[in-house]
Amino acid sequence: MGDSDLAAETPLTVDQMFTSAVERFGDHTALSWKEGALEKSLNYRDYYQTCRTAAKSFIKLGLQRFHGVGILGFNSMEWFAANIGAILAGGLAVGIYTTNSPDACQYVADNCKANIIVVENHKQLQKILQVEDKLPHLKAIIQYKDALKEKRPNLYTWAEFMEVGRDEPDAPLDAVIASQKPNQCCMLIYTSGTTGQPKGVMLSHDNVSHT
Repeated sequence: MGDSDLAAETPLTVDQMFTSAVERFGDHTALSWKEGALEKSLNYRDYYQTCRTAAKSFIKLGLQRFHGVGILGFNSMEWFAANIGAILAGGLAVGIYTTNSPDACQYVADNCKANIIVVENHKQLQKILQVEDKLPHLKAIIQYKDALKEKRPNLYTWAEFMEVGRDEPDAPLDAVIASQKPNQCCMLIYTSGTTGQPKGVMLSHDNVSHT
């Protein structure tokens, strides 16, 4: 911290930054995307509520504090909601390269003690199912694109996942958010592992919000 300019700005958690954006830009568009020919969007207020619902679902499914939520897929609304939802729920958001082999996915998921893994489609799901028996912390898998080709215990579509937390009370989530500090880790970014096993780079709340 310093006495002037950027160094004097109060450090913020991700939730504090997000709620500030909601207060300032609530009805403005936050995200836009296409599903086929259909254009969709979320304003800041609805985006925040979507992330909160995802967070409540993560908690309900057993996400523990400072355990990982692996996200294996390409850019999408669901990727963002899972990423922010994991942070709000007190977990660590962990992006996993879409090009990773099953063994590389297993290493990252085990290293961050992932309780939950969010995958894009059937192709990515198969990677996790191949190594599921080597992931002792894993409690649930969510697939956010396409219909499930098989039904298994603790495997959810995105819609099913969001229903898990939709009617959950706000108080437990609010308590987790209130306990968060700007200097705490909220995200892990893993190196590509070209010279050895990938290494998790810790990002704190204020690292994200300051940037």
